[in-house]
Amino acid sequence: MNRSFATLKYTREGWIFNVICGVYFLLLARWVREISISNIHEEDTYLPLFGITVLVISLLEIYALPVKLKFVHHAVREHDDSAGSGFYLWVFHTVISIILTFSIFQAFGFETTRGEDSELPGWMAGIMVLVVIKELVFLGFIFTSKTAETIPEKYRRPQKREWVADIILTIYACLAFTVTWETIASNVDMQRDNPVMFVINLILSSILFLMFYLPLRIPYHIEEMAQLKTRNDWLRWAASLLFVLVPAIWAAS
Repeated sequence: MNRSFATLKYTREGWIFNVICGVYFLLLARWVREISISNIHEEDTYLPLFGITVLVISLLEIYALPVKLKFVHHAVREHDDSAGSGFYLWVFHTVISIILTFSIFQAFGFETTRGEDSELPGWMAGIMVLVVIKELVFLGFIFTSKTAETIPEKYRRPQKREWVADIILTIYACLAFTVTWETIASNVDMQRDNPVMFVINLILSSILFLMFYLPLRIPYHIEEMAQLKTRNDWLRWAASLLFVLVPAIWAAS
């Protein structure tokens, strides 16, 4: 019982993260989605406020993600460190970052592709290289915990630095998910009048949801995976995901 209580307390940030995102998907995401759809699908769009918002929160993530990962690495030292599970999520995190980068420049009216083959202009190719370098740095933080080990007192909880990182990462996840998966899936028909197709579309949508959502919560995922030892642990983890999956699918359909 003591271990279960500790685990629940230990993963509370992941629960809070999921609940906040779920509330956002139900109440606010549709307005962001409409702007994002206009930015992607309409020609000659100029949405500087949208572009600035996505740019600022993307830059803030560069600060927040490493900070949060250091706290996580310090915390999981007493458990089995499951940072390896973060690699697969990192791959999709890179894809999300690339999509966000395109959205930012499109919002400012830049032509991010040219020609019938949608080739990248030279300057955009250079930006993509920088994005990949940033993601490789993130990958290093996912697997490196030396700072948390050599200066452990800096990463003992609770600390306001971690709370600030949590806030930034939560806002980033909400915005990034809407600009990527929700925008891409905006024209998907769930076919509710056809029970068989509705179930199939529901399953596919849930899988795609996890592919785009889990990479936005890598630190929380690593911390949770390090502690999932029993069936009850896995059930609690699945239940926390339902708090965000159901609102996201409902809002998108």
